[in-house]
Amino acid sequence: MSRLDFDRTSDGKTSRPIGGYRIGGPAPPSGLGESDVLLRELESLDRRVAQLEAVYDRLGKATTWFTRRYRRLGRMLLRSPFAGAVERWMGSLAPQDQYRSWLALHRATDPYSSLGARLKGSDDLGPLITVIVPVFQPNLSWLESAIDSIRAQSYPHWELLVVLDGSPGDAVLSYCRSLIQDEPRAQMLLGERGGISSACNLGLNAASGPYVAFLDQDDTFERSALDHIAAVLRYEDPDLLYTDEDYVDREGRAQLPVFKPGWSPALLLSCMYLSHLLVVRTERAREVGGFRSLRDGAQDYDLVLRLTDTPRKVAHVPFVLYHRRQHPGSTALNASAKPYTQDAGREALAEALARRKIGAEVYDRPSANTYGWADKNLRADAVSIVIPTRNPALLQRLLSSIVATRDGRGARIRVVLHRSKGNTNEAIVTVARRFGAEITQFAGPFNFSSMNNLAASQTTGPLILFLNDDVVAQAEGWLNGLCAPFLRPEVGVVGADLRYFDGTIQHSGIVLGIGDGVGHAGRFQLGSPFWPWLGLTRNVSAVTGACLAIRRTLFEQLGGFDTRLPDNYNDVDLCLRAQQAGFEIVLSSASLLHHEEGRTRKMKTRLTERIALWTRWGKALREPDHFYSPNLSRRLERIELSAVSPVTDGMRWPVSEPAGSVEKRVKHVDPTVRPELPNR
Repeated sequence: MSRLDFDRTSDGKTSRPIGGYRIGGPAPPSGLGESDVLLRELESLDRRVAQLEAVYDRLGKATTWFTRRYRRLGRMLLRSPFAGAVERWMGSLAPQDQYRSWLALHRATDPYSSLGARLKGSDDLGPLITVIVPVFQPNLSWLESAIDSIRAQSYPHWELLVVLDGSPGDAVLSYCRSLIQDEPRAQMLLGERGGISSACNLGLNAASGPYVAFLDQDDTFERSALDHIAAVLRYEDPDLLYTDEDYVDREGRAQLPVFKPGWSPALLLSCMYLSHLLVVRTERAREVGGFRSLRDGAQDYDLVLRLTDTPRKVAHVPFVLYHRRQHPGSTALNASAKPYTQDAGREALAEALARRKIGAEVYDRPSANTYGWADKNLRADAVSIVIPTRNPALLQRLLSSIVATRDGRGARIRVVLHRSKGNTNEAIVTVARRFGAEITQFAGPFNFSSMNNLAASQTTGPLILFLNDDVVAQAEGWLNGLCAPFLRPEVGVVGADLRYFDGTIQHSGIVLGIGDGVGHAGRFQLGSPFWPWLGLTRNVSAVTGACLAIRRTLFEQLGGFDTRLPDNYNDVDLCLRAQQAGFEIVLSSASLLHHEEGRTRKMKTRLTERIALWTRWGKALREPDHFYSPNLSRRLERIELSAVSPVTDGMRWPVSEPAGSVEKRVKHVDPTVRPELPNR
């Protein structure tokens, strides 16, 4: 009989055998601890949720396929004799109808309900707001509507300056004279015909209030607009403020909204996204010289760019407080109606980049009054490309697409070969060497973070680009478009606009708080009428690691990807830590690539990874994403209107510092509520 060793208690009885054997003595307990039971139940739930997610993905793809063909059929029928019946049948799906129903439930009312505060008393009038209305050959009925919308404001402490740019005609002049007789807060200023900038400067010089707001002669304010603005001015005293807006038809019927992100300096360098309603500190506007007639057509864009050349405090009010009328000849109906505005905006942006000593070349984007810019001096060898792979066919396709583009030919490429079973895949080695790529071998279980960290440590370029092997470069300039945002020293991480091969969105920035934590807003969609910024370079909270460029110095400062997140959320975690260090995360629309998501590995998140994400970043995930609209739903990745308004959702107006300040962080009007990103 073999001799076995046992642990013995003080009374000599056997308790637990050494080496895992158990002979004699009482039977071991058969139950599990409460924590073990809970973990098993969570793992079981996790498996079931993963199955539902897989079904949802399949349904999403099927819905996209069906919707595209449904719309194509609808467009054909709208050109047929059955057009009237089709319009009635499809009307409930029209975005305009969706927005009108949403607006009826979420129209901006009392701003103080979201602040949990009340006016201190009747003597607390708040700041005087000067509203400037430049007038040139107006439609008198629409001008009257514009003026009436100011006089109907629930906030009383305003002054109105109606600036006539040349002789307006007898009817308009008579109306303005009767206005200043009936309304003591209104003044009429008559100037020589000099253009929109000249008229705005006349009003700016005559303004008595510490803040000026601007209203076009065809448009209107929401009744509570100045109340919301005054609340932000009273609490935060910003230099610049903007609100959401919408389009209305000739009769004032709502069409579509223009929801905007919080302060996004990268988006401002793509277009004048602030638009209406714009409020500026009077003193600051005068300091930079007001409006310039040289930039008529983009005079407001030019002013904002000059205002933000140095750090300013910028506030965004995420309520629709401005109604922009669409009519023939207006840019609200047709952005190309005034072609000179495109040139004026491009020149204003080029001047701004030159003032900021950014060596970039500005070019026009496909949409009217939108722009991109390229790095004139980028060398391809400044970028080290890291590609983890275990699939030679995908690697072959990716490397072929990179060298097929002019700016990708000189890039330094390092392939990470995952030796999961200890064997070197000679096919991958052959493909990599054929394209002049260097090889890093990684042995052991798959760990995206460890693989990329190892390869990054063996590169030398000032910029590191992490690419999945199931990505395909599509057009010339993709690498320059990805790296151009790094010309701004505030930018630390840049991601690309990724599409599936059917043209639908795979990645256009990661939004915090979607679904169970984070998500790709717009996935499987071609676009959205409720979020017009998808095709523009802009700030985002995070970008996917499938195509992620980062400054080497920042990557080393942060310690690379967190190896405790082996598969998922390591990209989000890296981006949030970069923001915590004071850097911006940018999504570059000038870099468009295709991505076959999940081609190499199954798309699945681990329970432990989700727990780690929420433990580390839960406070940030609960807050509305600064670079996404709180008016849009975060239940799913599809971009659609939210069922909950910003007021009832506890939203506060975001205020942040503009370009040039790497210390900028998001804070809110309520000074007691400030989201903080937890430490790593």
